[in-house]
Amino acid sequence: MKTYVLLFSLLFTTASHAEGVSLPERLAAVRTDLLESEPVSTYDFRKLQSTYPSPLLLPSSLLPQTKEYPLSALRQLYQNSLTCKGPWPYSPSVTQPVVFTRAICNKTTLPKGWFVRSGYIHPGGGSYAYRYLAEHPGKVSELSKFLHIKEHPLASATTLLGRLQRMNSDEIKVLISGARFFIANGELWVRNGNVYNLYNQSTWLKVLARHDLHLKRLNRHDFCLAQNGNICWREENKSHLTYYLLICLLVSNALLLVSWGVYRFRIRRRDMQERMLVLQILTHELRTPIASLAMTVEGFRRHFDELPEGLYDEFRRLTDDSRRLRQLAEASKDYLQANQQQLSTQEVESVNEWLGYLAEEYDVTLHLAEDRSVHVNIYWLGTCLDNLFSNAHKYGVAPITLTTSYYDGKLKIVVQDQGPLSAKDWSKLRKPFVSEQGLGLGLTIVESMINRMGGKLKLIGPPTTFILEIPCESNSATG
Repeated sequence: MKTYVLLFSLLFTTASHAEGVSLPERLAAVRTDLLESEPVSTYDFRKLQSTYPSPLLLPSSLLPQTKEYPLSALRQLYQNSLTCKGPWPYSPSVTQPVVFTRAICNKTTLPKGWFVRSGYIHPGGGSYAYRYLAEHPGKVSELSKFLHIKEHPLASATTLLGRLQRMNSDEIKVLISGARFFIANGELWVRNGNVYNLYNQSTWLKVLARHDLHLKRLNRHDFCLAQNGNICWREENKSHLTYYLLICLLVSNALLLVSWGVYRFRIRRRDMQERMLVLQILTHELRTPIASLAMTVEGFRRHFDELPEGLYDEFRRLTDDSRRLRQLAEASKDYLQANQQQLSTQEVESVNEWLGYLAEEYDVTLHLAEDRSVHVNIYWLGTCLDNLFSNAHKYGVAPITLTTSYYDGKLKIVVQDQGPLSAKDWSKLRKPFVSEQGLGLGLTIVESMINRMGGKLKLIGPPTTFILEIPCESNSATG
């Protein structure tokens, strides 16, 4: 394959540069002109690597490191961090995470040298130093150099840290690789030995214009014959050979995609386990700032009378948002619990009033049985019904109706519109991450949550009719 690419490249170069200066010669001339121009800043690449090691630059370092550690050891260590009790994982690959977790639990001091030996990054994402400073804030000046660049306060755009903080993932990677040219935040970085010279857009545009060259930021899906870093160099040509080469590469990519699909199928189970672990970690980490926000809101509430009248509406919105975040965190914890037991329930004093409130936004006609007090999971049942109403409103045919009834201690809810879906469509609509007119993922969530609540969901039709049956724990639901 490489032979064919080189052959096409040679033919393309011959066709487009039969006359005049070749593209490599033009690039060399551009580089020479730029180095003779005044840069806006210069940075020693060796010093940059010493000050900001690669793990403290990569955006991926802020995410849970599930690829770097055994999944079983990570799960056990996560549980240990919650209880501060053993048994501790014995895998050699998690030695440093175990040392850190035990130091946090026992409130012991870690030496500066440990943060270098540890590889800087915590398995849960982010630097060890950032988590350590949450417990030892007095050591900020001592440990700040071990923080990820995104964990520092946002610096000025004219400083090295500020420029690094504003780079995206691809720009960081080409910087780490030591590319000869790359572009970031409108500035062209040109490497001269061990020094990077930075040029603003007005400077490098003038130089390119003198040599009849254009540059384009390279996307990962782009094809480029002349590439430096994240830059694709181009000059005007009328050859169609590029398009023929692109077609050949597309065919090759199609064959690679088939192979990738087979590989993807084999690792799908592990990916789902990793996603669940990441969601558990993120949900747990969110609860701390949400609790802090709730305490802040409560502080304002105690001094509500002292607030300016113009802030009353903003304070009410802050209170409502804080309550919704807390409810979402608790509901997510309930859903992600490891033993997959049924979800907790809360009392709804008037189910008819509650259903009327949910349906109000979607112009749904209600046919409700006698009003009762029931025990259901308010958050997830409400989310499921909202999803059914939204799908009927967007993809169904009016009118939309909701009918309720009770039997054998269960609440039966029927959501119907005049659309064409039938029972044979159900197996296709319920597949995770497979969408049919936008319905797939939402209905997957609905079915999953209904099952977790001990109920069941089915589709009949036409007309499109979703039937939801769920235990309602109502003392009066006897019929």
